[in-house]
Amino acid sequence: MGKVKKYELTFDEEQPFEIYGISSAFADYRLTWELNQILGIHLEKTDQSFEVFLSKTKSNQHFRYFFYEDQELLTKFFLVKNKQEQQLLQADRPMIDYFLILKENNSHPSTELQTKLRSINGVVAIFEFNHEEFELIDYLTS
Repeated sequence: MGKVKKYELTFDEEQPFEIYGISSAFADYRLTWELNQILGIHLEKTDQSFEVFLSKTKSNQHFRYFFYEDQELLTKFFLVKNKQEQQLLQADRPMIDYFLILKENNSHPSTELQTKLRSINGVVAIFEFNHEEFELIDYLTS
């Protein structure tokens, strides 16, 4: 009888999300256009929304978002407006107008991405956040 081969199964750790807060007076369609131009992507408003329970109002709120998936580099882009229908998605961050979320980012190094975002005339400030601070990720991926 031949020697039994032993194989070890390993899983790659899921790459965490990158979350950037954007302060801008632009309307969502205008910021989306600017991001599409500067990043070479094609964010589009989805027909879907995700539902979040807001403890402040003790009710569920629906949030719409823009989405683009780069099929070649397998990077997913989400753009979510922080304030929708008079409710804040992240009430503890009222100075943030939008959240740009990248999943499996293989195309835009963080420093290069932030430089590009800051070059948009209507963008006042960019903030980078740790993905572990946000429950938002669970809503976008479910």
